[in-house]
Formats: sequence, C-alpha cells, structure tokens
Amino acid sequence: MKSFVKLVALVVMLSFLASCAPTATTTPAPVVSEAPAVVTEAPLTPNEQWAKDNGLGPYQPANLDWAAIEAAAKVEGSVCVYANSSKISKLDKPWSALYPDIKLDCGDTDDIATKMEGEQEGGNVVGDVWFNSDGHIMYGLFVPNEWLWSFVPDGYSNPEVTSEQPIAVQRHSVDVIGYNSEINKNGCPLTNWWQLTEPALTGKVYMEDPISDVSTMAKMATFVQDADMMAKAYQDLYGKDWTTDPAAQVDSFGTKPENAGYLFLMKLAQNHPGIMPGGDEVDAAYATLGMDPTVEPGYGFTGWDSLSATADGEIAMGPCLTMDPGLGMVKTNYLAIANNAPHPNAAKLFIKFVTTNPDGFKPWAVLGTYPGNVNIAAPEGMPPLSSLLGKAFFMDPVFDWNNVSKVRDFWAVNLLTAP
Repeated sequence: MKSFVKLVALVVMLSFLASCAPTATTTPAPVVSEAPAVVTEAPLTPNEQWAKDNGLGPYQPANLDWAAIEAAAKVEGSVCVYANSSKISKLDKPWSALYPDIKLDCGDTDDIATKMEGEQEGGNVVGDVWFNSDGHIMYGLFVPNEWLWSFVPDGYSNPEVTSEQPIAVQRHSVDVIGYNSEINKNGCPLTNWWQLTEPALTGKVYMEDPISDVSTMAKMATFVQDADMMAKAYQDLYGKDWTTDPAAQVDSFGTKPENAGYLFLMKLAQNHPGIMPGGDEVDAAYATLGMDPTVEPGYGFTGWDSLSATADGEIAMGPCLTMDPGLGMVKTNYLAIANNAPHPNAAKLFIKFVTTNPDGFKPWAVLGTYPGNVNIAAPEGMPPLSSLLGKAFFMDPVFDWNNVSKVRDFWAVNLLTAP
C-alpha cells in the first residue's frame, strides 16, 4: 500500500513540474525585402551622343528655337550641300538674300553616297547635307550605321515620313520614256513598255548606265518588284502570258527570268540599249533639235521635268504619258544631315529653306515633280500624286536595297550574252 502511494505521489510531482516548465515559442523567420530593380539605359554611341547634342534624329526637340539656330548658323558661316541636281545653283540668290552671312557651298555633286561614305569612314566629314535620291543606300547603309540623321522642320508635313522611315522627303520626281516631239508631232508612238524590247528599237533605247549609276539600277529593280504590272502589260500587248515568251525559257549562265520584271530586263539588256554618261546625254541622243526625220530617233529613260528644256527651246523632248502599265517611275529625293557635320545649324536652315519656303522649292517646281511637303502646291497641270497609284512604278528603298545586287548581276550577264 505504501509503495502504491509513493508511486502516485511521484506521478503527481512530475506532472506539476511539467506544468511549471516555460512554454516553447516559435520565432518567425525574418522577412528580407528585395531591393527595387535598377533600370539602366544603354549608353549612347558616340554618333548618338553627337545627334543628341545637336538635336537631330530621335533627339530633335518638339519645339525648335529658330532664332538660336540661325545665330549658331551665322557663327558656322557656311553649309556644304551635296546635291544630285544642277538646279541647286538656282538657290544661290534667294539663299544669299535670306542668309547673307551663311555661304551656300558644294552644290551639284557626283557619287554622293560614295563620297559621304568615305568621309564617314575616314573621320573627315566635309558635307553637311545629303540631298539625294538614293534612298535604298540611305536606308540600307547610312541610317543603320548612324551616318545620317533626320531633321524635320516645323511647317513640313508628309505622311510618308514615319518613325520607320524618318528622313524628310524634299520632292518626288517622275521618270518617263521620252520621245522626239519634233519628229513625232502627233505624240508618242509607243503605248507599252515591252515595245522597248522589240527589234525595231535595237540600240535606240537610251539610258544612264545601270552598272555605274546606282539610281538607275534601283529603277531596274523596281520593274522586278512590280512584276505583276509587267505581266499584265505583256498580256495586253501580245495577248498571251509572259511565260510563253521564248526568252523566258532561256537558262544560260543562270539567267532564266523568275518573273515578268526579270524578263523585261533580260530582253531590254539584250536589245543593246544606248548607254550614256548622264541625263543630258540621254536627252541629246534622241531629242536633239533638227534630227533627220527619216531615221528612227529612239527613246530615252529621262525625267518628266526635261520638258522644261523643251519649253526653253533647247531640245525636243516629249513625255510618253500613256504607257502600259504605268506612265513612269516615281523616285524620291531625301534630305538628311551628316553625322559629325561641321555646320549642323546651317544644315537645319537649308532643310527648312528647301522644304517649307516656296522660293527654296522653286527650281524644282516644274511639270514632273511633286513637293515632299504637302503644304506646298504641286505645279499646275500635275495630277494628284495619289492618282498615280497603280498607274506608275513607285520605288521602294527597302526592296531596292535587298534586291539591287541580284538585279545588277542579272542585268550584267544579259548584257554580256546579248546576241
């Protein structure tokens, strides 16, 4: 009995001690707060920094202080414009009247793209302004390499100028087939582009050399881009599909044409075109005054604006405006400022002058040309540019850049293999 009592007492005592022991507590793990992510912008390239410092390209301010720009331009003292138009010389007087303290320099220049590329790569920039129509080289080479920067003055409006293609358009010009209007008094004898490839005009179709003139080669690429239009014109003229043409079956030297545009180039190249060193020589070849009316004068790839020389009594050029599938080829002339240009503020004034001032556009205000700025009226007698859609060939700088090398090789091979 005593043993049992002792056992009970021991159990009670242990229970009491357990109840008096401190209760264990669980300590929560400390909460570690994450530091906010630091967003760092990629450093600007030296060219981007220069553009930012001068308010060009994507760094152009929303509001332009023209008084400050003009003051800085006067300090710079001159602007070197590389232009692919002799008409720029007609700006000397109106420019000097407006900006007597800033010399307009350089002017009509050959091989602008090659010249400016050399200056950029050599680090010795002379030209301030690209005033040129080689859009495929500009967007394919110069813009990606940050060698040119856009500048769009206020007072300028053009829906074609976008973030993807930001360079200002100064004008659109239309290249056409020209004929001798003194001999052919009833108008152009041609109605279809494919007639240029026929034996009757062997050696009588004149053009600048596509091999050496990048602008002309880009025009050749446009026929390839608009192959469907060329296919329709073939059907209209000959009443059959272009693939039935004997030349479409040729596969020598890998030159079998892929589409109707390539076939047109093949047949034109093999028809021994008259290659001329420049546009004036092209017009002289078929439109010189007083040519023998008993001899076929031929035709030329020329600017519609050559008609102004006819009005001045210098030549007898008439534009073939009823050609199937389109009256001509619409090309674009661009304005941009060279990276590291020595006179960036004077360059801004020049771009403003030739895009927003009627006096600045006046040398090009002739038939065959459309102002890039929709706020300036097109010359009287010109149909709206929009009305030419589907009725003319519109050059695409991106397509031309991606295809011009292939087109050049195709053209060269067919010149070499012409019978």
